[in-house]
Amino acid sequence: MVDSPSLGSDCKDMATPEHVKAFAATISRQQVGIILHRPESWAKPTQCFGNVDRKVAQDGGRKQFGWMFHVRRMASKPGAEYLIAANHAVWVARDGTVIDVTPFHADPKHEPITSEGGHVVFLVDDAAAPQVFGNVGVPRPSHFYALGDDPEVLRYVASLQRDEQEEIERMLREYSANDLCR
Repeated sequence: MVDSPSLGSDCKDMATPEHVKAFAATISRQQVGIILHRPESWAKPTQCFGNVDRKVAQDGGRKQFGWMFHVRRMASKPGAEYLIAANHAVWVARDGTVIDVTPFHADPKHEPITSEGGHVVFLVDDAAAPQVFGNVGVPRPSHFYALGDDPEVLRYVASLQRDEQEEIERMLREYSANDLCR
């Protein structure tokens, strides 16, 4: 993994490597950088935790938790953008190479920030393991970061963060209650 993200041409207008690094620093003090994206043919989009478990079972190595970054535009405000850090898992091969084995979502709006070579920007975070109930993993809440200081964008991003936290807390209560009933 390299130390400094160099965002590819698919990155949206306002997002810069400095934005990603500043955002990453609000989440974890661990390394942010570029990792290889080599999706496995059997892997499923949005199922990174299970995909990495299967890869480790097949080829050894280990699972690494952290965050993958996305750029989004506010539909109600042209040109207004924000970043999302989504809980993610990647495979660390026996030789230490860090590889994202999960294919991108079919909808391009859900593709992560990538480098010129199509590799993924990833923030290592050992504390980002999902909570597991039986065979269900509940991801950590996503993080949101406004690009710029427009008060409307800041309020919107704050509301996204609140909604995300509430949804994850609801899921945790639901799975916890179901887990206790077993």
